[in-house]
Amino acid sequence: MTWHIFIPDSLLEESRDPKIRTYKIGQIARASAIFGVEHIWIYKAGGKDGRFIKLILEYAETPQYLRKILFPLKDELRYVGVVPPLRTPHHKLKEKPKIGEYREGVIVKRGKRVYAEIGLDELALVEGKGEDGERMTFKIVSVNPLKVVITRPPDEYWGYRVHLTNKPLAKTLKKARLNLAIATSRKGEDIRKIKLPPLEGNIGFVFGSPRMGVMEILREFNEDYEFDLILNTIPNQKTKTVRTEEAVLATLAIFNFIRRD
Repeated sequence: MTWHIFIPDSLLEESRDPKIRTYKIGQIARASAIFGVEHIWIYKAGGKDGRFIKLILEYAETPQYLRKILFPLKDELRYVGVVPPLRTPHHKLKEKPKIGEYREGVIVKRGKRVYAEIGLDELALVEGKGEDGERMTFKIVSVNPLKVVITRPPDEYWGYRVHLTNKPLAKTLKKARLNLAIATSRKGEDIRKIKLPPLEGNIGFVFGSPRMGVMEILREFNEDYEFDLILNTIPNQKTKTVRTEEAVLATLAIFNFIRRD
């Protein structure tokens, strides 16, 4: 089972403080990492922050030792210090290398030789080819000297991918090719009172913006989409509103409790 979440590019429309805006995105990154979300989709909902949201999400997902290489200094990253560390399996610490260990890295060419920065005390010689500055997954095959091969991620959670579609919600959902599409809404069915279908394949959780719910956003763009479920995942809420980042955390927590993979 693969989890996808869908958030609007208008996520930050009620936030003006750049530090708070960065922190809100960091909360979504953190929730996604906790519950193993593999795809985050940013859909068009009338906002202007899609690229910024994508930047912060990708920065958070990148191992710390690669950030200075992959993210040049820019004003949008001024407050990334408030983003909580993900500490996922691919965010490795600097430790003694082990044969068979997987690490994220970036290709660094030195003349005719190809090396990789993998967060250790020295660059690793790469047995294979790659483009300078390209991020890849590597497997250590020798420690003296340090050598790696390019490989696929291991069979464990290895972070998420971010998709900025610049398309409205219905078209974004169709592009994702979901097996089960679940919209979250205060007006949806109480999750405690329904029988859920089997959770298999690509499961998508759709969230609205601070000012408009999922169905309102569809109407705003003259779209129609037949969700498999429209659920209230926070029944009996005691606040007038629930922020998108709060809804993401609450919804994923509930489905994590019932998932069986």
